[in-house]
Amino acid sequence: MNAFQKTALATLAATILLITVGSLVRITGAGLGCPDWPRCWGSWLPPASVEELDMAYVRGKGYDPADFNPVKMWTEYANRLVGVVIGILVFVTFLRSFRYRRTQPVIFYCAGLCFVLVGFQGWLGGQVVRSGLQPGIITLHMALAVILLCLLLFVTFQSLEQRLRVELTGRGRSVLMRLGFVLLAVTAIQVLIGTQVREGIDPFIKDDGGLPRGEWLAQVGLVDHVHRFSSWLVLIAGVLLYRAVRRHGMVGRLHAAARFIMAAILLQIALGVVLAYGGLPPGAQVLHLTLATLLVCGECTFLLMVRASRR
Repeated sequence: MNAFQKTALATLAATILLITVGSLVRITGAGLGCPDWPRCWGSWLPPASVEELDMAYVRGKGYDPADFNPVKMWTEYANRLVGVVIGILVFVTFLRSFRYRRTQPVIFYCAGLCFVLVGFQGWLGGQVVRSGLQPGIITLHMALAVILLCLLLFVTFQSLEQRLRVELTGRGRSVLMRLGFVLLAVTAIQVLIGTQVREGIDPFIKDDGGLPRGEWLAQVGLVDHVHRFSSWLVLIAGVLLYRAVRRHGMVGRLHAAARFIMAAILLQIALGVVLAYGGLPPGAQVLHLTLATLLVCGECTFLLMVRASRR
């Protein structure tokens, strides 16, 4: 692989890591571990203890020193550090995309769009903190992270297209494209509904010592039931796609991608059961969101391979 492809793949991996760390920040209620932005408690390097706080700054901003929590502070600060690393990687990816400016301009322009989007994401992260973790802004921040991930995936795939190209018959190609789009659409809807469920339990995360964790989902209401029902739509769409791949005798990369998608869907449902009846264990919440991100990546990769196939 050339330098651009290696950098793009590293950026993809780092973006998935950022989404995982971001989910950890949210489920632990660490979003305001650093109450200001871009600094943390008035310092570029987080203070080691409450005694190191600049009280004039803290009181001037209206922060309460009693809210100082080293664990939450470093969790949020780690999220910011990973975001900075991704910003640098995206910038390097854009610089290295100049080699494709004449031969494959779509790679160059999409890499540039990634650079603009990651800058906007950094600004939006600041707005999330300044808003006091308003649910709608947090969801938008997460949605844009997934969009950035898919765009990076597209850029990377375009540069590796010759290696990943498969052969399909005309009918097989059209069937798999339709089923792939349906599956991606219902998965995207399921993810959006899942963000609403998560917004429903956010108040309980902030309310330390309030309602027991195992009772949070029962308070969410209708949206949780819709989320559970729509998981069956994702499963049905995934089974239809997998059967189509088997029926058309697909082997190699497409078959492997279909197997990954099917396994991810089944594991997601299993994690959903654990979350619903196991008292919302934090580790399962992080895995649930991370696997949802990987599932979207798998479905996008499947569609890109079918789209680029030779007849």
